Amino acid sequence: MLLLLLEVAAQAPLAESVNCNPFELIPCSGAIFSLEPPGSDCCARLREQQPCFCQYLNDPSLRSYVGSRNGRRVAATCGVRSPRC
Repeated sequence: MLLLLLEVAAQAPLAESVNCNPFELIPCSGAIFSLEPPGSDCCARLREQQPCFCQYLNDPSLRSYVGSRNGRRVAATCGVRSPRC
């Protein structure tokens, strides 16, 4: 499943103001795919990539990860608000 996420992430387009790179969220994969709490590196990456969330949610290949129940749980645990797209 992680390989699928990596493959899909490579196809995501880039935004202008932030380097939108889903690979940056790899430190969060353990927390997204299980119930383990996110680490500080995961939370830092989520905050960094927050401006890209709408882009990720609009991508059918990434939506199932970023918009999943666990994805939202991880973001909330890190204090990162879900966007309104």
